[in-house]
Amino acid sequence: MKRFSTAAAALLLLAAGCTARIDESSLVHPIKAGALDPASLTGSAARFTAEQHWIERPDGVRLHAVLLRQPGAKATILYFGGNGYTIGRFGAWTAQSFAPLGANLMIVDHRGYGLSTGTAALSAGEADGLAAFDYLRTLTNGPIVVHGHSIGSFVAGHVAANRDSAGVVLESSATTTEEWVASRTGGITGKLLHVKVDPALAGRGNLANVARIEEPLLIVVGGKDKTTPPVLSQHLYDASPLAAPRKQLVIVPQANHNNVMIAKTVHAAYARLLAEIRGSSPS
Repeated sequence: MKRFSTAAAALLLLAAGCTARIDESSLVHPIKAGALDPASLTGSAARFTAEQHWIERPDGVRLHAVLLRQPGAKATILYFGGNGYTIGRFGAWTAQSFAPLGANLMIVDHRGYGLSTGTAALSAGEADGLAAFDYLRTLTNGPIVVHGHSIGSFVAGHVAANRDSAGVVLESSATTTEEWVASRTGGITGKLLHVKVDPALAGRGNLANVARIEEPLLIVVGGKDKTTPPVLSQHLYDASPLAAPRKQLVIVPQANHNNVMIAKTVHAAYARLLAEIRGSSPS
């Protein structure tokens, strides 16, 4: 999810009074980029073997995905990146972050991003997420953990609410568009600042999804995240009907919006989630 630049500009113009409109163009900013270079899989990520895949959609769109397999893996993580994320730009970094978990990893370019064709759209992205899950299910009989970062967490939450996954990870997520807007504007509304949310975005987010997720749930966020502040993740955790330890909330004090996954506390929580899936204790 991109920083709320519309609201930031509005705050500079408070004295004059203004209206900030939030629509899909405020959130979706597709970027084209190439494929993952296997030579970039160095260090701990070198244990992965990369496979390129294409997921065909009924409207003719082709979604680009990479499946990274590592020896001995029992589970596969299906990863949806945030705004501006493409496999070609950040896939190697994601592989480095996830390799120590001992799971396979499938990364998907959102439509309109990376090598995927089509026009980027939030609603289409949710349907694409379901298609990606179903496609991955044809490649493995093992457990699938659905993981999404920022806008990708909305896709992951939608998939988890509509498919039988083994576990769910929501990273730097949000409850609803309205609460996210309020968190970005500091609650300054009224005569000085009026924010209009497009009806198509009203209520969008993971608040409704977490109420339907029955699988082990891990919610992670940076304590210094100014894009999706920690209070939103706290509200998602509180809204989940699961009881601890089937749900976990990890707030990494020094982390921001994009670097949560390198934290040892997050890896430990992830290991607990994977251990619960395997029915064993983390080593």
